[in-house]
Amino acid sequence: MFDSSSCDRILIIGAGGFGRELWHWLQAAAADGAVPARVAGFLDRDPRRLDDTGIDRPVLGDPATFQPAAGDGFLLAIGIPGVRRAVASDLLSRGGQLLSFVHPTALVVPTARLGAGAIVCPLAIVSDAVTLGRGTLVNYHASLGHDAATGDFCVLSPNAALGGHARLDDDVFLGLSASVGPGKRIGARSKVAANSAALADVPADTLVVGVPGRCSPLVDKSA
Repeated sequence: MFDSSSCDRILIIGAGGFGRELWHWLQAAAADGAVPARVAGFLDRDPRRLDDTGIDRPVLGDPATFQPAAGDGFLLAIGIPGVRRAVASDLLSRGGQLLSFVHPTALVVPTARLGAGAIVCPLAIVSDAVTLGRGTLVNYHASLGHDAATGDFCVLSPNAALGGHARLDDDVFLGLSASVGPGKRIGARSKVAANSAALADVPADTLVVGVPGRCSPLVDKSA
């Protein structure tokens, strides 16, 4: 799924590792006829970030100062929830629109609901009656069980998992292979560390580490 029909050109926000991955996924999907190959370029603070990468699209500007044109659509290729929110909000305030992308190999059940700007990567699973908030990223092999939900601008790293009826509030980050138990809720801006399991409700601004997860205050709330 790629909701670019109303766009004249597509720009990827972020020319780092995830931005490059997203570019290659889009190219492969376009070759199969699944998406149109209309990516005009990238936005990044470093104009030389794509040098020697083999990607034949330019860095067109800094997302902090870029002025969207009518018909521009943006794909968020940033892996930090707070930064995703800040960059998206700034561009939206200048007239940009967020695009959603679901890789053809992902399994998204028709009863799932995806907010604007959601990205679902290869081999991810978004199951029955799941809700993804705006700008949420579900990385490859990540999964959300039935009736799970995320708030806006959440990030599920590769192999992260939500059990059925689990809930992430806004700007939550799940690390590599992190998990949230069925029916449990993770408060806004919290992080579940790599290979950790949140088996109880977690308040906002909390770091969860270990199995079962142990909670401590999250010192850096910006990400």
